[in-house]
Amino acid sequence: MRKRQLYGLIWVLTLLTVLTGCEDIFYREVDFQGETEPEMLVVNGEWFLNQQPTALVSHSYFVNRTDKRKDDWIRDAQVCMRVNGQPYDMSWQDNCTYANYSLPQLRAEDTVEITVSHPDYQAVSAKLVMPGQVRCTVSKTELLPSRQIAFQLDLDAYEGNEDDVIGIWADGMIEGSWTSTYGSQQRTNTGNIQLHTLYSNDIVFAAAENASTQGYFGAKSGYLYFPASELKEPRRIQLFVDTYELQRQYESVEAKQLNVRVTACTYSAYRFEVSTRSSYYDDALPPPSHLPYQENIMEQIMVAIQSMLGDQEPKQVYSNVENGLGHVEACSMDIHTIDFE
Repeated sequence: MRKRQLYGLIWVLTLLTVLTGCEDIFYREVDFQGETEPEMLVVNGEWFLNQQPTALVSHSYFVNRTDKRKDDWIRDAQVCMRVNGQPYDMSWQDNCTYANYSLPQLRAEDTVEITVSHPDYQAVSAKLVMPGQVRCTVSKTELLPSRQIAFQLDLDAYEGNEDDVIGIWADGMIEGSWTSTYGSQQRTNTGNIQLHTLYSNDIVFAAAENASTQGYFGAKSGYLYFPASELKEPRRIQLFVDTYELQRQYESVEAKQLNVRVTACTYSAYRFEVSTRSSYYDDALPPPSHLPYQENIMEQIMVAIQSMLGDQEPKQVYSNVENGLGHVEACSMDIHTIDFE
């Protein structure tokens, strides 16, 4: 296995050397003669229950633009937020957001609409219905001989919109001990290992688009999703969290901490997350769970090289902003931290 990885690494380094030697490919100035799309307004907002909504407003730009503006924030846009039909004008703030401190805190099932206009751009809008509050408890938490932290999640029946999506995220920390020999002396060593690969065998996760029973590969954590329509009644789910980094043969392992976050998000927020994940990786699904982390590095390098060479179709990030770009999303959270000490 190591020989195969070495051959693959040599091939990649050779290819990169050849490409970087062709300076014209990377440094030649090209006078673009084609047509470009007009710049559009970009609106982003992430709204939570029991908080006041804010928004970020910027604009799109052509990838080969030559001007070097400091930032792309638009400070003089006309921004209006409607909560259940009641309008509130938003003003520019020093933290680069648009806000109105007289806005009410958002509640479950509130209808929220944002409209943004500017004389230099086409007006845009986005609309959503706030999700309900998700509630759960974590129980039966234990460290397995396989060095996974297993836990049971008891979810209350969800009273929000049926087209919302429930997401589960978890990570944890274990402490491993091992003995090393220095000459005639032996030393006991300890090290903390971060757990971040979440998975489950529960069939409920197969109901989601891009379904997976494992948190996505390539990040420190990953969400598991299922439709809120599957949570009309209370539900119990068994989950596990571990890591690809557990290669060392520890003599003893002790659980230190488990962090669990459950969210109820709008369907558009889920679509944005999945499309963002797909834009970074060749496949939105993670690699098979039996493959250790090291064996997937070459695959990810090859995906990056293929994308650079144009062997893959561009992947568009999901947007729910009408006549513009960006994403407006909303969610509720229930967070649990368990210390084993």
